[in-house]
Amino acid sequence: MSEFDGNTRDRLIAGAITLLEEGGEAAVRVETVSVLAGVARPSLYHFFGDRDGLVIAAQATRYRDSLLVNMDSQTEATRNCKSREEFIQLVREYMKSLSSPEGEHRRRIRTEVLGSSVARPALRAQITEANQVLSRQLGALLQIAKDRSWISLSFDLDVAATWWFGMMNGRFLVEGDVPTIFRREWDDIALRSIECLLFGDDID
Repeated sequence: MSEFDGNTRDRLIAGAITLLEEGGEAAVRVETVSVLAGVARPSLYHFFGDRDGLVIAAQATRYRDSLLVNMDSQTEATRNCKSREEFIQLVREYMKSLSSPEGEHRRRIRTEVLGSSVARPALRAQITEANQVLSRQLGALLQIAKDRSWISLSFDLDVAATWWFGMMNGRFLVEGDVPTIFRREWDDIALRSIECLLFGDDID
């Protein structure tokens, strides 16, 4: 097997991600990543051109991996709903899961990567592509509910999905050392906003 195969590229990205998680971008050094991946330094330059190319690839991978979590199971759960009431309960459970420690961790990753993308158009382009994939998936989920007359959105479903995702990313502002009461009230406002968007005032 050639040293320059897909598995080598994946190992280099995995090594860079490990270092990013441990010490941020400053910790991503070519020699250290090469050792972690178990490959020679030329492999890194072959796949990524330079260190910054590797950082962009690793950050984009972190971002994508933080996004596409449980979407398939959520879509299947929506298909399996037998009534509007079941779908409302599913939305409430999904919103609750987004405020879990795992949800907070994923938002931290996305916030870090977004910051990294400010001066990196190539990374920003990959983030935009990942967001579009998520919006289409969430939009397709909403389409199932709309086809069954459980929601009556007048907005484009992909746009509504993008707003939903952006609103949830905003929860990062009340995480960390912010008092718990702020997080609870933010969650209440977020849930009420989603319910109003999807179901209007006709909801218990």
